[in-house]
Amino acid sequence: MMTDCPRSNLASLRFSWDLPTWAILAIAILTGLAAAWLYLKETRQLAGTAAWVLPALRSTAIILTILLLAGPIWHHRQVIGQPARLIFAVDQSLSMSERDSSDRESPDRLRRSVEMLFGKNESEGWIQTLQSTHLIDVMSFDATAQPRWKSYDLDSESERESTEIILGEANGSTTNLAAALRPMLPRSGNRDPAQSFVQPDEPAGTAASPLAVVLMTDGRDSAGVDDASDLAWQLSQSGWQVHTVGLGSVDEPTDIGITNVLHPERIAADGRLTGTIVAKHYGVTNDTLQIELRSGETLVWSDSFVATQDGQTEIDFDLPVEPLTNRLANQEARGVDRDSLVLPFTASIRRADPTVPTTLGQPENDSWDFRIAAASRDRRLLILDGSSRWETRYLRNLFARDPAWQVNTVLFGPGTDSPQISRGDNDGEVPATTEDWNRFDAIVLGEVPPEQWTEADSVGLREFVRRGGGLIMLNGRYNRLSRIESLNDLLPVEFVDPAGSSENNDLLRYQRQQPSVQSIGPTATGRSQPVMLLSSEIASNEQLWRSMPVPGVIPVTTARADAEVWADALVEATETSSPTDSRVPWLVTRLFGAGRVFFLATDQTWRWRYKIESQLHGRFWNQMLTAAMQPPYAVRDDYVAIGTDKIDYDSGQSALIRVRLLDNETPFGEGASPNTPATVDALLIRDDQIVATLPMNLDDESRRTYLAQTDSLPPGAYHVRVRASGYDASALKATAPIWVEPSRKGELDRVAVDEDTLKEIASAGGGTYVHESSAEEMLSQLLPLSRGQIIETDTLMWESWWLFVAILGLLAAEWWMRKKVGLV
Repeated sequence: MMTDCPRSNLASLRFSWDLPTWAILAIAILTGLAAAWLYLKETRQLAGTAAWVLPALRSTAIILTILLLAGPIWHHRQVIGQPARLIFAVDQSLSMSERDSSDRESPDRLRRSVEMLFGKNESEGWIQTLQSTHLIDVMSFDATAQPRWKSYDLDSESERESTEIILGEANGSTTNLAAALRPMLPRSGNRDPAQSFVQPDEPAGTAASPLAVVLMTDGRDSAGVDDASDLAWQLSQSGWQVHTVGLGSVDEPTDIGITNVLHPERIAADGRLTGTIVAKHYGVTNDTLQIELRSGETLVWSDSFVATQDGQTEIDFDLPVEPLTNRLANQEARGVDRDSLVLPFTASIRRADPTVPTTLGQPENDSWDFRIAAASRDRRLLILDGSSRWETRYLRNLFARDPAWQVNTVLFGPGTDSPQISRGDNDGEVPATTEDWNRFDAIVLGEVPPEQWTEADSVGLREFVRRGGGLIMLNGRYNRLSRIESLNDLLPVEFVDPAGSSENNDLLRYQRQQPSVQSIGPTATGRSQPVMLLSSEIASNEQLWRSMPVPGVIPVTTARADAEVWADALVEATETSSPTDSRVPWLVTRLFGAGRVFFLATDQTWRWRYKIESQLHGRFWNQMLTAAMQPPYAVRDDYVAIGTDKIDYDSGQSALIRVRLLDNETPFGEGASPNTPATVDALLIRDDQIVATLPMNLDDESRRTYLAQTDSLPPGAYHVRVRASGYDASALKATAPIWVEPSRKGELDRVAVDEDTLKEIASAGGGTYVHESSAEEMLSQLLPLSRGQIIETDTLMWESWWLFVAILGLLAAEWWMRKKVGLV
């Protein structure tokens, strides 16, 4: 438990100049050394010690004079008793920029927090009131926590900094309430660097001081990663009190906006675009709201609804994209062929009544930009299985009905129409060569008969994934994947108790040992993955997963070191499992070469279709295949193909650029040879200016593919072009677009203070919640915590006579020695 407090007696040197102590000392010492160097030119001919003593006396006098002019102050602090440790954690996220007033000159929530702590004009703040009896830290947090100010840091210059510099601006894109509490948790071993600002040195034998943390926030946790109430309870068990101060209006301000658009990333160029627009509406009850979807300046879809109550509404949209793709295709440069056309869309919301204001609240959230890749080439899916189970049937039907897919389903083994495996390049056959495997974009591998699956099949599948293919390994009740040893290096999991035999008695015994499943849901890692988003809101998505139909049993596996568990299952303990083994991996993934492998521990997602058909089942599997497959090259000309891993990126993300050289035997290329790897650069262009030149690394020499990763990108529209040795620049005409959007993680979806959450945190932490309108009540809670006193005194050294005497003594000694050695 952290019960540290600063040492009982400490002193430090400060200066009245508005410069850091180290800077003043550096100026003084450098000036003194410069004076000594110039002096040495005059004394270097002297014999004896005078040659260096004279410069030393002069430079020392100059150093002391500069320090005297800087106004030295000797600061001393004495700690008596046990002062309380107090940490103010101030929310610095974007929602704290709300003013909660129509007056644009009024202070925002962050400014009100600062004024509460540090005072305003001549009035004292909490810190001035408490710092004589409490040891105070001030930290800020959004997605993470950062130390900002300490009342007890004698080496800090922060007490002379303005409060604007101390806390900065409210610009964090995400709020994580748990981030403000996590640094105070007791930890053993290596300390987290973030804990340094709440763990000062403690003298041996010092008794525990009272500990308290005060969260100053609107309580809107847009990250949804950890439960802050649970952390508050853990802190209360370690001796902390967790208090909360709510900032902002308790009523949601009048506002309409678009909070999310759920849509596929890729569709067929002649297909239909379907998705869901999530609109928020507060303070407009019984108003009719108009939702519009535009592509460029063209209105392509619209709908309206009546806001019967405050909250959010999901509106489904459906429209054909062929007219849009035809129009874009006609505008394409000659000689450039696009595998997919990028269609830009903007969803917007407004009041339908033209006699009332069309925009309310925050105009910037009235629209939502997104893009869709309309593929002109069908994606190819291969499904391999050893029986026609329900999961395989529904998967085949789901994608066979989608015009963007070509599906080849191969069933072989006892009980199927093909008792023996057949290999070749035709439909109904398992691929026989590398070229056959590479015809597909993704492969679903079910429970194929282990006795018919050969090492050559595994080699072909392994090479397919290594070159960028997507593989989904679908487990079932026979657990045959664990018995194909040649697939072990592809699997992202290890089976704890694999089915070692196909004999009925062994299989039945194995199935009886499998734990039964209580529920399934995304892990902390998987919550942010699009695969796991079955609902637009984090809270409702979590609840939806926990209510999904679950498989009867699940194999016990452990994820490999290089794998990520995106979903797990809550299971009942079995005879062979320990009581702590309550969670078992359900969806695990890992990268393999340039491709990605998924392991799904069950073959019963088809049960999700009950009463709602393919609404959730189809969304999940489409998102799975999108995550598994490497995006195709978006554009190509006669000599190069260019692609990126995504179309839209959030601000700060980096883009993966993929390039494939198609032919370098050009009549105007110099030094071109198909057997010599070219030197390739990706040019990142914005506003017709090259903003970055990225050297590309050779990925696969036989396929002549190259990869490069950009740095973190700021928001904006970019294009990627390629420059390669042996190619004329005018021949490489293909360009691929990249869009970087400002991060939108729901930070401003709700901006009213969430009093229920803050009360829950304070209750779990043994503290008190108050609204900012009653903030003085919090001060009355904090004052009695301390059982000590802090006495601080300042000695103005520039007013001390001995420093003047020292300078005069040095100059007198220099004058006497100069006379003695004969210098005038």
